[in-house]
Amino acid sequence: MNMTGHYPPPIYSTEPGSWAFSTVSKRLPEIARRIMAENQLGKSAVNRLELLIKDIQSGKIRSVEDQGAPDQQDWDAYIDPYLGKGWLEVPWFFAEHYFYRRVMEAVEYFKLGLDPFAYQKRQGLETSRQDISVLAAFLSRALVDPQQLEDSLLEGLYFSLWGNQADLSLWPADAADSPKHDSRKTLQDHLLANHIQPVLDLLLNRPDPVPQVDLMVDNAGFELVADLGLADLMLGLGLVNSLVLHVKAHPTFVSDVIQADVGETIAFLCAERDTHIKDFGKRLETYRNQGQLQTKSSFFWNSPLPMWQYPPNLGNEWRGSALLISKGDANYRRILGDRQWDFTVPFAEAVDYLPLPLAALRTVKAELAVGLELEQIQDVFNQDPNWLTDGKWGVIHYAPGSG
Repeated sequence: MNMTGHYPPPIYSTEPGSWAFSTVSKRLPEIARRIMAENQLGKSAVNRLELLIKDIQSGKIRSVEDQGAPDQQDWDAYIDPYLGKGWLEVPWFFAEHYFYRRVMEAVEYFKLGLDPFAYQKRQGLETSRQDISVLAAFLSRALVDPQQLEDSLLEGLYFSLWGNQADLSLWPADAADSPKHDSRKTLQDHLLANHIQPVLDLLLNRPDPVPQVDLMVDNAGFELVADLGLADLMLGLGLVNSLVLHVKAHPTFVSDVIQADVGETIAFLCAERDTHIKDFGKRLETYRNQGQLQTKSSFFWNSPLPMWQYPPNLGNEWRGSALLISKGDANYRRILGDRQWDFTVPFAEAVDYLPLPLAALRTVKAELAVGLELEQIQDVFNQDPNWLTDGKWGVIHYAPGSG
């Protein structure tokens, strides 16, 4: 059953004490201040960011003043229903995407090309060398041991999932209190939904390699390295012929990946002294040069639109794909439209608009979920009252697609 037009209402940030309220009223202004502290900005950019902070607290939604930008016309349409409303009076998903688009306006990104989050992204790599070394050593072992194919792929998927804990919009790269699981047991104990078997079956139980897998990338830093590790496994073990990384068209959500981040991350790996890390980077370089590892950007990923409004060009790209993987919380919010879902609605029912199989790997960092059971929800709440937002819990969902 296609549910288009019959979705729950959007999540708003109007309720004091909610994560959405805290995000808009507190976290977004903090991010704007961090941008000013970490970049050598001109006076006009600083003034625009200071005005943005004031706008969040007491101003109204206005048009983006970025004439000539490639997405200006689209944003005119996104903003039109909310013009003149307060920041807490609009859907949360819109407010967050609008904030990051206003940041692009403030730093004149489309004229100057400055990534205001470049420092945090670089720190995300610099501070995770030990984790990268562990991952690279695992990849070196896995790629020469095809007898452990299923277990290696399973481990690669877990690395990719829990790499999502490295979200720099929540925890800056120098934060000491970001959540982390250090064993397979602890991470499995914190999985609220684990539909990993159909994903393994789809990739492993076939006579020929999967022609294409598409991956909706989330954060730069260690998470991107973990996603590239999953790509390395799939390509190096001959499970897929090509893997497409879908990235943002401009910087957003602090650490979300843009085109440049992929090349810079691979270059970082290639420059490391650790032999396993260097070899990992060189393999990725080879996949890119051979066209097996591709990176595609779209302004859709920067828009406040729900996933079911994906543009025709994305639908065309997915026609040759056997699997779409959604990484992270913001992408999860998009595929669910950031709506007030009953947490017990089956995942496949919520995403029945997609024509191809979908796997969602998500560390839970927002107050929405599907595919859970009532008893399970009560149990996890009793263990951890902040389970929806503290990044300690995860899900692996799977839906077979309507096509």
